[in-house]
Amino acid sequence: MRSTLVLSILVLFLGLCPIMSTPSAAQCILANPSFELAGAGGPVFGGWNQFGSVGSVSDATHGAMAARVSGPNGGGWDVSGYWQSQDCAPGERWEASGHVSHTAGNPLTGACAALVNIEWRDAADGLIDYDSFTVADSSTPADTYIDFSVLSDPAPTGMVKTRILVGVLQSPTDPSPDVYYDQITFFSTTYPTIDDVQWNDFPGGTTVEFAGRTWRVKGPGYYGPGGNLFCNEADCV
Repeated sequence: MRSTLVLSILVLFLGLCPIMSTPSAAQCILANPSFELAGAGGPVFGGWNQFGSVGSVSDATHGAMAARVSGPNGGGWDVSGYWQSQDCAPGERWEASGHVSHTAGNPLTGACAALVNIEWRDAADGLIDYDSFTVADSSTPADTYIDFSVLSDPAPTGMVKTRILVGVLQSPTDPSPDVYYDQITFFSTTYPTIDDVQWNDFPGGTTVEFAGRTWRVKGPGYYGPGGNLFCNEADCV
């Protein structure tokens, strides 16, 4: 039985651009999830907010770049990190996944840890609550990326957005560690999930036979990424 994949035909004002994706439980709705796009005016990476001691490294699991977060070394319990927000509704549970590593030159020691936080925020961006997960610590092998996947508790009443934060916690008595993150995903596991709603972008029901597979064609109409105008006519293909 042949697989059914997705063929997205994006109509741009300069021409046609085919966009292809495959259904996956780890489809990501974050901007710049693999940290390949450089930021401007202060941010290290496009799409990501940041605080503390942060930077970029070429030691990546995918592409050319990964995100570095280092202990701020401020003499207390300090955190550095990157974050993004997504719209959310009470009761939803969100899953974050990705790859994390710490370096042998500046490893996680003592009570230092690589953290992934899932925060719940109200309409004024005030913090209501958060779930915190340790994804690497002093017992984690250095200079090796490991996979992580964490699942939040249900989102509390009163929140309208969720925020993923990937960072490093430095204790007051331990040296500053370096932690790398790459290929971060963040999505709701509550119905309808991203896998459930992805086919809403294909109302025309058009398919194309290509390379031994059946491809769905996005459109017709305005859909993400964008919105952009997608065409499912034969002359577009």
